[in-house]
Amino acid sequence: MRAKWKATARSRISSPGRRLISGLMLSATLAVSGPVHADEAFIDPLDLPAATMTAVETKPLRAIANTGKQLVAVGENGLIVTSSDQGASWSQASVPVSIDFNAVHFSNDQQGWAVGHGASIVHTQDGGKTWTKQLDGRDLEKVITDYYRSGASGLAEDRAEVYLSAILDMTRPGPGQFFMGVWFDREGQTGYAVGPFGLFMGSQDGGRSWQPLNTQIANDDLLHLTAIAEVSGQLVITGERGHVWIRDNSSKFFNAQQTGYNGTLFGVTGQAGVILTYGLRGHVFRSTDAGLSWASVKNHFNTGVVAGAALPNGSMVLISQSAQVAATDAQGTQLTPLPISKPSLFTGVVGITDSQFALVGLNGVTTQSSR
Repeated sequence: MRAKWKATARSRISSPGRRLISGLMLSATLAVSGPVHADEAFIDPLDLPAATMTAVETKPLRAIANTGKQLVAVGENGLIVTSSDQGASWSQASVPVSIDFNAVHFSNDQQGWAVGHGASIVHTQDGGKTWTKQLDGRDLEKVITDYYRSGASGLAEDRAEVYLSAILDMTRPGPGQFFMGVWFDREGQTGYAVGPFGLFMGSQDGGRSWQPLNTQIANDDLLHLTAIAEVSGQLVITGERGHVWIRDNSSKFFNAQQTGYNGTLFGVTGQAGVILTYGLRGHVFRSTDAGLSWASVKNHFNTGVVAGAALPNGSMVLISQSAQVAATDAQGTQLTPLPISKPSLFTGVVGITDSQFALVGLNGVTTQSSR
């Protein structure tokens, strides 16, 4: 990390991607410190269990995962819902916070993590039925400060201070911060959580403790990190300026690669030998060499592509901000538009069967055929 890091980060030109993420930042602040009426005792959403809701499948949801045994979707006000019948019926989970979630990931059919506003990370060991909190923004600044000032980073003292100063200045860890993506290995031990302004945390004990990992990623400019996923044997992070970061499986360092696009990328999906990343203004890029090089994929999207998923048959599904949905071939070279029975402001998608997937968004969850 260089001393110019802070100045470089401050001088970044605004872009639609940054404005979108800035909107999430404002939402995060309001979610954690919303209005308090004089006659009401304020309870921090980080301490307030999610309220019991009815018709949970119709409530706003932001992301969805398939554990292999059931579907798990996360949304606003601490809502997490599960389905064991491929989306036909849904049940609400017990959640200790009432913040808005942005992402969910399962390492196996029992262990999962969800992340979101208030820099919250929650964990389940029973397939999504009950959740416990592992971290929130009130502890985040102390965790980061202690890591760099205790010598745990392995850096010389002056260099550790450079990292810490830049992170505190730009990332501003606290309850107003949030995570946008989370991933854990199949054993449920090694994991990462990513967020705006280079927020990058890691755990080696299943999320019981977390450490900042800015020394393990080539991101001196503290670019926003928007998602993390394992695709085709590669662990990939997406973010600003058309960047993807690929983890070296030996050193565990995340090396930066450029797609040739200067806008924000929102996520990544893929199948064996093929990686797709997608982002603003309908941009989709394809790699067949483990993320070392990228080529643009022609498509019909006219707004940002916000989520993607692989289906068991080898095809992939991508969705846009304007309710456009398309399926790819197994090579990811062709995108075919799909008719949608219930268009909505979609934010997440996951495969269910060879010909069926689930969509989540503003109007809840719906299942859809890929044929």
